[in-house]
Amino acid sequence: MWAVVPLKRLEQAKARLASVLSGEERRALMLAMARDVLTALSRSSRLSGILLVSRTPEADALAQSFGTERFAESPEANLAESLGQASEYLIKHLRAAGAMVVPADVPLITPDEVDAVLAQHAQAGSPSVTVVPDAERVGTNCLICSPPDAIGYIFDGKSFKPHTRAALDAGITPAIIPSSGFALDIDTPDDLRTLLKRDPACQTAVYLSKSGVATALADDDNSHNATET
Repeated sequence: MWAVVPLKRLEQAKARLASVLSGEERRALMLAMARDVLTALSRSSRLSGILLVSRTPEADALAQSFGTERFAESPEANLAESLGQASEYLIKHLRAAGAMVVPADVPLITPDEVDAVLAQHAQAGSPSVTVVPDAERVGTNCLICSPPDAIGYIFDGKSFKPHTRAALDAGITPAIIPSSGFALDIDTPDDLRTLLKRDPACQTAVYLSKSGVATALADDDNSHNATET
């Protein structure tokens, strides 16, 4: 079983946070989140390896830091196509029996949660599909497929139901496993506030604190509350 972590070019990351973060701050935030995700995955006892899927220049340093493989998708590929290409690479070159796709923006995952989800997935044998939804059960924050190409990847922000339907269409009853660490993906200022409350010691929260972003978010909250009062 290999983890697959897609990381888009950092200058394109997290546009929905542009109201509170500069371009450079969004870039640094994305790197901090990726480090949190890669730290958790690298400490899993159930993964054979990690494949970082990215063409961003910073990907080489990340891959080297964590001892991961790196795969550069086709320049014109969207996220779903990138993951499809990565799954083909896993099968052909790394003989992977399964792929665990984890976005780089779920910084609260832990090694224990990763292992727990993988252990439950393993009970189903192969072919099998496990879907871990976001908190709203709209998006997919982790998708495990055995084999890696058991279904086509979607990942358009609203992929939870499409992924479950794809599994059913392939004759596979998907396992749906809610998981608190996987539930929070960072897209909005409120997501940042939630992260700071839940785990102020993770690398992402440390960056937010040291950079002053956490203080700015708190000041914005105080200003908003004062206006309402």
